[in-house]
Amino acid sequence: MNKRPTIAFWFRYGAAEHTELFHALPDLLEALAENVDIHYFGMKSDRPIPERIRNCVTIHELPFHVRRTSNADKMFKTLVWILALPWLARKTRSLGIQAVYIDETIPFTVYAAQRWVGPRVAVTVADFFVDIYLAPHAVLRPLARWIRQFDINAWKKAALIITRAKTTRDYLATQGIDPTRVLPIYDPCDETVFYPTDKTACRKEFGYTDHDVVLVHHGILHPNKGNDRILVAMARILKTHPHVKYLLVGDGPDMPRLKALVEELGLQASVKLTGWLPGRGDVNRALNAGDIGLVMRVGHESDNFHMTGALVHAMACGLPILAARLGGISEAVRENHNGFLFDPVCGEEFDDKFRRMLDDRSLRRQMGDAALTDARELFSMSSVIKRTVDALVTFAAGESRS
Repeated sequence: MNKRPTIAFWFRYGAAEHTELFHALPDLLEALAENVDIHYFGMKSDRPIPERIRNCVTIHELPFHVRRTSNADKMFKTLVWILALPWLARKTRSLGIQAVYIDETIPFTVYAAQRWVGPRVAVTVADFFVDIYLAPHAVLRPLARWIRQFDINAWKKAALIITRAKTTRDYLATQGIDPTRVLPIYDPCDETVFYPTDKTACRKEFGYTDHDVVLVHHGILHPNKGNDRILVAMARILKTHPHVKYLLVGDGPDMPRLKALVEELGLQASVKLTGWLPGRGDVNRALNAGDIGLVMRVGHESDNFHMTGALVHAMACGLPILAARLGGISEAVRENHNGFLFDPVCGEEFDDKFRRMLDDRSLRRQMGDAALTDARELFSMSSVIKRTVDALVTFAAGESRS
């Protein structure tokens, strides 16, 4: 009898937080466990690990947890994670595991797995950590460039790279990475979690009237999301459209700065900062309270390389999309079809397209219907899970993708 292949999942935050960020994870691991033994390595969480995951994988936890709302804690714990990589790799190898899947883009992790486990390493390349946290600081940019090149050299040897946008595959090809080993798979959306629901009730819950037109966005609030640019634009738009509102759902290290900017611009009556909502059902109702789904990033090079959760969930709720013109996002948002694209600087083009949506209810309805149809095709849970499981089963078995 052939021995079942075994795979190690490495994810900095751990399984509970991983599920929050990638809500298909329990389904994915259950499907993968039908053919592969799974060992999951990550940090602890204040939240419980979903029982479905505990039932199908072996959990290995480092005695730390990350406070994602704190930039300082995230940076420190990421450094701890990186310093722990040699131990993590040796523990993986001691269990007889030869295949490692790293479902995030954290510096040095691929190299560590290759160095201390072996050549069978797969990785998800999406957010470039150094671009978000180091590149904005001029003194750290040379270090950021060195780290990125170091990682790219390791990725060249990876057996499998999963990306969240086709644009990422194209970029990696320009860096000398074999595109046949790169598999673009969009983030999935669970239609039982994010879906259109009673808009009137949702608007009432968040304090909006029929006269308000609500722009809504959700996610972790860090400077790379560019919400300060949106607030400045809101101050301009309100001069001609006094009933426009901005519903910003989430929390993070940028929250104190955004709160101060709301007060500075006098936007307290028009901008609602909810902080973290209790659960995904609450986020779904917040999205359904909106009229327009905002997808925003500041425009760093790595912002082109993924499909944001804010985009996936807003489309699944049937919202017309107002989105920064970036590579991966532009693969799903089609101009004048399911939304509008704008330059991330949020200047005149943003204002013009935002006003067009504010002034035309029928256009918003038409684009929202198209967005919902597209979401069901592009972000199908069953399709994403099948493609990911097929790729990981082949990878864990040490076979090549055809």
